[in-house]
Amino acid sequence: MKGRLRRRLVPLRTITRIAPALAVFAVALRANADPADEKAAAQVLFDEGRALVDRGDFDGACPKFAESQRIDPGLGTMLWLADCYENSGKTASAWGAFMAAAGTAALRHDEREKVARERAAHLEPKLVRLRIGIPADLPAGLVIRRDGMTLGNAEWDVAVPVDPGTHVVTATAPGRSPWSTSIRVEVDDRLAAVAVPTLEPVPSAATKLLRTAAAEAAEPVEPAGNNGGTSRSDGSLQRTAGLGVAGAGVAAPLAGAFVSLRAKATYDESNAGTTPHCLPDNECDAAGKAYRSDAESLATVATVAMTAGLVGAVGGAVLYFTAPSAAPRAVALAPSNGFAGGTVRVRWEW
Repeated sequence: MKGRLRRRLVPLRTITRIAPALAVFAVALRANADPADEKAAAQVLFDEGRALVDRGDFDGACPKFAESQRIDPGLGTMLWLADCYENSGKTASAWGAFMAAAGTAALRHDEREKVARERAAHLEPKLVRLRIGIPADLPAGLVIRRDGMTLGNAEWDVAVPVDPGTHVVTATAPGRSPWSTSIRVEVDDRLAAVAVPTLEPVPSAATKLLRTAAAEAAEPVEPAGNNGGTSRSDGSLQRTAGLGVAGAGVAAPLAGAFVSLRAKATYDESNAGTTPHCLPDNECDAAGKAYRSDAESLATVATVAMTAGLVGAVGGAVLYFTAPSAAPRAVALAPSNGFAGGTVRVRWEW
């Protein structure tokens, strides 16, 4: 193993905090026996990792050890992986791996427990930590991730060890716009922080339509005029479009009302006759189920039509009333050269 050992002990509170989880982890490893071919693959990966370490390629060796440990967990592989992380500058990963190795060794009464604890104690003062603050207004279903890993609520607003480098923090919640940022944590930072802001509500489809219509209406329309010049649009085209959209919006609820009546009639047919197809407790025969299914489909169409009609009517109104007005027209009276004689010149201004 690389690196000198320092005879420092991890605080007792740290050991007692993670010992139960390590015990469960170790029992699970013993309960799952790997096939021989997987053990062979793990051995090949381990050997490749050691060869890369001999060449000083720790960045290439660590993934080999990690995959070998995943396939066939072992105390020796875990220690090699921890040492590899330390030489790669991944202090938090190395510290966590040494602590896990120490817990496994303690369960087995393995003398390598002392080595693992000393290596972890040597790294602890070098750890850099990242605190992710949360907004005061916590939306329901808030999920915070660091580098793609979901953080439990207990990790929110707590300084936890991370490897030096760039970390991506994201936040999502139902009905809210997602948020993300990246933060660079340096070796000498010791403590870095990032705050998750209040997530903005996602606008509804109707709100998006109105915003789009308002934005388009606010854009000036300047068609080419005489002599290559430009003239202000009188807004007639936009008002015409607004009337068309509003007209369609008015027609849609009428169609929806008709379909709704048809849905009601279809539903009533399931209960009609001396021997109805559906009983009061909604138990239906095959024909009754078909009537009910058709009625439900028609009701859905009616609801969609009425909703679309409302959106169209509002959108048409926005288009119509936000259309630019026609260019002002004025008539001016100006004296001619012969004004003393009572003549005037009329000038039209457009």
